[in-house]
Amino acid sequence: MMIFDIGANRGLFTDKCLSTYNNIKVITIEANPNLYTQLINKYKNNPSVIVLNHLVSETNGENIDFYISNADTISTASTDWINKSRFTNDYIWAQPIKIPSISLDFLIENFGTPDLIKIDVEGYELEVLKGLTNKQKEICFEWAEEQYDNINKSCELLKKLGYNDFGFISGDDYLVKPKEYTTWEDSDFHKDIDPNRKEKWGMIWVK
Repeated sequence: MMIFDIGANRGLFTDKCLSTYNNIKVITIEANPNLYTQLINKYKNNPSVIVLNHLVSETNGENIDFYISNADTISTASTDWINKSRFTNDYIWAQPIKIPSISLDFLIENFGTPDLIKIDVEGYELEVLKGLTNKQKEICFEWAEEQYDNINKSCELLKKLGYNDFGFISGDDYLVKPKEYTTWEDSDFHKDIDPNRKEKWGMIWVK
């Protein structure tokens, strides 16, 4: 089994995958150089994990601005996230550093077809998905209701790639999947989202 953990932070999702599945390979990708070093040390004796210090994006081999926050879980390449998210007034982001980009297509070409792609990149999910040109298996990505416009754009892109089943959960309980899947248009997700409220969040699963 192959899993891409994009936006790995301290590796909690990778840990969950390792404890859940047998015969697994996890490609663990983190843009923050400090966290990357921690991940390298954490998994140095685990041949099931490959750790990369890249920023997953639409392009491959481009140096992209990455903003590290004083709360490392909300570091991002999205200036919209920095300026308009629920965290905008309570946290700070340092001046950007340049991180080399890598695309989902490049990762698939070099590591193989993933059984699951997990994306948690604080408002940069659409740009990550733009780097995918062919339907894979399952994808899950984080949603925050203030990003409603980008969430819709992400799901429209996925529909064009051939994904038809969409489900969502609140919170990010790792590997917990939705109980129901529908078309994106028919999803209950749309009924209780208020982009101005900036409170609700979770994971969208597609297959």
